[in-house]
Order: sequence, then C-alpha cells, then structure tokens
Amino acid sequence: MEAKEKAKFYFGIIVAILAFTIIAVGFVVVFVRYRKGLLQKQQQLFRQDFLHKQELLAINIESAEAERINIAKDIHDEIGSIFSTLSLSINQLKPGTVIEPEVFNSSNKLIEMGISSVRRIARSLAPFELELLGLKQALESHFETLTELSNLAINFHCSDDLERLKPTAELAIYRIMQELTSNCIKYAQADKVDISIVKKEDAIFITYCDDGAGSDLLLNSKKKGIGLKNIESRVLILDGTVQFVSSIGTGFKCNISIPYSKNILHD
Repeated sequence: MEAKEKAKFYFGIIVAILAFTIIAVGFVVVFVRYRKGLLQKQQQLFRQDFLHKQELLAINIESAEAERINIAKDIHDEIGSIFSTLSLSINQLKPGTVIEPEVFNSSNKLIEMGISSVRRIARSLAPFELELLGLKQALESHFETLTELSNLAINFHCSDDLERLKPTAELAIYRIMQELTSNCIKYAQADKVDISIVKKEDAIFITYCDDGAGSDLLLNSKKKGIGLKNIESRVLILDGTVQFVSSIGTGFKCNISIPYSKNILHD
C-alpha cells in the first residue's frame, strides 16, 4: 500500500507540474500574442500619425502655393491693369500739351487705386498691425472689419497678460482665426461667434464657438476640408493640439492649446 500511495503521490506531483507547465506556456503564448498585437497597433497608430502629418504638410504647401498664385493674379489683374491704363493716358500726352482736368483727375484716380491695391495685397501677406500693435489689437481690428462687412456678431476676449510671441507664431494664430471666421461666414450661416484667447499657466488656450449650422465631423472625417487641415498644420507647427467639436444643427467649436516654449516665445 505504501508503494501504491507513493506512486499516486508522485503521479499527482507530475500531473500538477504538467498542468502548471501547460498553464505557464499558455500564459506566455497569450502574453506574446498580446504584446505582438499591441506592437502592431502601436505601429499602425504611428503610421497613421506619420501619414496624417505628411498630409498636413502637403496641404500646407498646397495652401501656400495657392496663396502665391492668388497674390500673383491680384498683382497681374489689378495693379497691372491699373498701370497699363495709366501708361496709355500718359502716352497720349505730348510735350507742351495742356492737361485737361478730366485727364488729370482720371490719372490721379488710377494712381490712388494702384496704391490701395498695393496696400491690400501687402496687408494680406503680413498684417502690419501684428508687428506694430501685437496679436490682440490686430485681431480686434480684423474682427471689427468683419462685423462691419457682414451680419456676424463677434464677441472677442483676450487676456491682458498675453505675452508677445514670435512673429511667426502670432501670424500663425492670426491666420487660424482668419480661417475659422472665413469658414463661418462662407458656410455656417451663423449669427454669433465667441472667441477667447486665454493664458493659463504654461500654455495659451484658444476657444472658438459659433451658433451656425454645424456639420457631422464623424461622417466627414475622411473628407475634412482644406481649411480645417490648414488649421491643424499651423497648430502642429506650434507644437499644439486642436480639437473640433460639431454636429448638424449645434454649431461649430474649436479648442486649441499651445504650450509656451522657445518655439513661440519672443526673444
């Protein structure tokens, strides 16, 4: 009996060891598969992020190229036409000819139109208020102009303690605000917009919210317009994050966070 009991005891130990070994191997297999799946998911997310950044870069380049083309067209169509007409008027004059008041007034009007066009194009390239007055006052001026030209009521709040940023950073934020308000006027059919730029601890928080028609961002996530991708690319350059919140009939909201860093702070 003792031999049989010992045999059973040892058999039990062997079975227990085998069971433990099977469980351990199963655990290792599951763990390896989990790690492999996690690694594949991380690689997929990394690839998606890489492709998204590539797309934003391409959109940024495309947008810059489109801006150059528009500026070239403005210069050619407006300024070129104005000075061509002015040149014809001047060439009709001969030495010793008395200049008629109509000719003088017409030429003077053409010169004024040329100066106005040059100022408008220069302002579109780089708003002079940014360098002279700073981001807050430049945006206030821009929003006042928009309010005068449209029926859109813009409520703008900006922290008084907002530090001066690098010109490139201020221009990027200015362009983001231009893009958001331009999209609102073109597509949203909104009556009111609330915009705030607030300094909190070590970051700048920008909030935009309108009461327009809104859109289904989930449905249109793969068809996101160039305007929104432009905003994403500008925020990305500033090492910030952006979130768009909207649905049909609930307006459109954009939250942007930009950390204070050497990348944006004025030297």
